[in-house]
Amino acid sequence: MKNNDLKYSEYTDIDYYNNGAKDATIPEEVNPYEFQLHENLKYMNNVALVTEKGEKITYEEFHTRVDEYAKALKEKGVREGDRIAFAAGNVPSALYLKRALYKLGATVCAINPVQKDYLKEADIELVNPKMLIGINMFSKSFSTITKRYGVDTLYFSPYDSVNASKKEKAILNLFLLASRNFVLNKEKRISTYLDRTSNSVIDVPIANTMDKYISDITFTGGSSGTHKGVMLNGNGLSTVTKGVNYVLPLKPGDRFLGNLPEFMAFGGFAMQYALNRSLEIHLTSKAMPKDFPELLYKEKPNGVFGGPIQWNAYIDYVLKIAGSDVYEQYKNLSKMDEKNQKEFYKIVGEALENLDPSVKEKLDMSFLKTGVSGGEQLTSKTENLTDIIFDTFNAKDSIYNGLGMTEMWAPVAVKRGKLNASGTIGHMIPFVGAKVVDPKTFEEVEKGKAGVLLVAGRGMMEGYYNNEEETKKVIMTDENGTRWLNSGDVAIIDPATNEKKFIDRVKRNFVCGVENVYPQQIENLLSNIPEIKESIVTKIPSDDLQFVCKYHISLENTDIDIENLENKINTLIYGTLGEAKLPHYIEYHETLPKSANGKLAWNVLQAADNEKYKNNVLEEAKSINVKILK
Repeated sequence: MKNNDLKYSEYTDIDYYNNGAKDATIPEEVNPYEFQLHENLKYMNNVALVTEKGEKITYEEFHTRVDEYAKALKEKGVREGDRIAFAAGNVPSALYLKRALYKLGATVCAINPVQKDYLKEADIELVNPKMLIGINMFSKSFSTITKRYGVDTLYFSPYDSVNASKKEKAILNLFLLASRNFVLNKEKRISTYLDRTSNSVIDVPIANTMDKYISDITFTGGSSGTHKGVMLNGNGLSTVTKGVNYVLPLKPGDRFLGNLPEFMAFGGFAMQYALNRSLEIHLTSKAMPKDFPELLYKEKPNGVFGGPIQWNAYIDYVLKIAGSDVYEQYKNLSKMDEKNQKEFYKIVGEALENLDPSVKEKLDMSFLKTGVSGGEQLTSKTENLTDIIFDTFNAKDSIYNGLGMTEMWAPVAVKRGKLNASGTIGHMIPFVGAKVVDPKTFEEVEKGKAGVLLVAGRGMMEGYYNNEEETKKVIMTDENGTRWLNSGDVAIIDPATNEKKFIDRVKRNFVCGVENVYPQQIENLLSNIPEIKESIVTKIPSDDLQFVCKYHISLENTDIDIENLENKINTLIYGTLGEAKLPHYIEYHETLPKSANGKLAWNVLQAADNEKYKNNVLEEAKSINVKILK
C-alpha cells in the first residue's frame, strides 16, 4: 500500500520528505520479529550489540540467541496469544527474550522493575498475565504479588548470554543471596529451559500474526492518573520504526546508545528502531540523567535518544566546565526576561569558543549525527542551549525534537534539526496523518489557528485493555472510516510550511524528574483529609526536575494547625504516590476559582503561577521537609 493510497493522505506531510519516503510502502502485516529479521538479513555480520564489558554480538548471533530463547520459552509453556509480564533492564538476555516472545506470538506487558510495589501490582492486576518473566535481582519484590494473582514466574540473570567471569557471577550470587533475590527453584530459572533445549534441532516457527496482533501492552496513567493498558499491534511497531528511517540520518552500522530502558514506551520504541535499522547498539544499564554526559563521551554514538532531563544534565555538565560565572547565570536563566536570555546565549557561545583547545577537544561532538529529545516537551531554553553546544563542538546537526504518545507507538512528529524551524515539532513522520480541530465541534480548523491535534496511522493503539469507555473517549472514526486519536494536545499548523507547533496540553499531567504526575490523582487523595475543603495542583518549572508540584488549598475553617496539616499531607502523598508528587510550594486560599459551570478552574491558578514564577514571587512551602520521610 503506497502512502498516497491511505485514506488520510491529504493529512500527511510526505511531500516534505525525500523521494525515498514518498515511494516507501507500509510494511506487510507480519510479526514484528519477522520484520526485524528481514531488515537485518543484509547485515548479519554487522555488530548488533556492544555490552558494558565490551563484548560484541553480531546480528547473526543475535538471531541465533533469539531462537534459543524461543525454544526455551516454548518448553516452559509460552504460547501464541499469551500475555506475559516482562520486567527487565538493558542487558542482552532481556533483548533476546523480548524478541523471542514476539516470535512466539505472545503479548509483552512491560513492567518497570524499579517502581513501587503497589504500581507493579496494579500492572499485574490489570492484565492478569499467564507468566511474569523478570530479571532475578527483583524476584523478591515480585514474589508476593505473583503469588497473590496466581502468576507463574521465570527469572534470568543479567549475566546470561555474556562472557562473565566466575568471580563476577559469584559476586552477583552473593548479592542476590544477601538481598533475598536468589531464585532457588530451578523450574523458575530460564537457564534450566535453555539447558533442556540446547541440543534441540527443531526450529520454532515465527508465529503467523497479522496486523491485529497485540504485540505489547504498555501501561499509562493518561491525563487523570487512571491506570490503563495501551494495546499496541506489532505491525504498527514495524510501520513506525520504518517511518523514522526517513526522519533520522542514521544508517545501518552506525553506533547507537542503548541507554533508555525498554520498560519505558519511548525506550522500547528506541531499541526496536535501532534493531530494525541494523545499528550497532552500545548497551548500558546506566539510565540515570547524571550518567548521560559520561556515556556520550565514552561511547561516542552517532545517534542517541534522551528526554529533556538527560539533555539538561548534558547542558549542566558542559556549562560547569565553561566556568562558574556562566554556570551561575544558567541556573537563573528561567527567571530572565527574553532580552536577557538572548544576551546570555551570546555569553555562553563566547565562553565555549574561548575554552582551552584541550578542553574543546574533550567536549568534541563531531561523532554525533543526531541527538533526539522525546518523552516530554522540550523547553526553548534546553533547545537553544543544546543547539549552541552542538554547533560549538561540531555535532552534525541541531537537536531533533518532536511530539510522541504511547498510544501511537511513541513518535508522531519530529523537528529534524536545522531542516525545521526552532520552536516547532516539525512535520508528521511518514505513515502518520494529522489534523487540528475545534475542541467542541471537532470540525477541522483552518491552518494557523489553534485547536486539538488528532493523529492517525498504523501505529495507533487498538484501544485500552478491557476499558472500552476510556477507548471511546480518545478514538473516533470519520465518514471515510479513518480512525483518529485525540492527542489531548493543542497545536497549530503553519499555513506556509505545514510544520506543527505545540501550544499546550489539554491534559494536565506533567513530569517531575522521571515520573509522571497526575494532578487529579493528588487532588482526589487530598479530599480524604478532613481539614481540606478543596484543592488544585499546578506545575512549577524546575531546572533540576522539569516541573514540581504546587498545592492550592482551601480549608474547611481557619482554626487549623497548619504544621500538623502539612505533616498529614506529606505522610499521605509520600506513602501513596511517592516523593515526586510532594508539594514544593503550598498556597492557601479562602476559596478556589471556579468556572461558570461550577468546576474548579485549575487553568486560572496555573496562569497565575506562571506569572508569579516569571516575576520570581513564589514562596516555597518552608514547613515541608521531605528528608524526614525517607
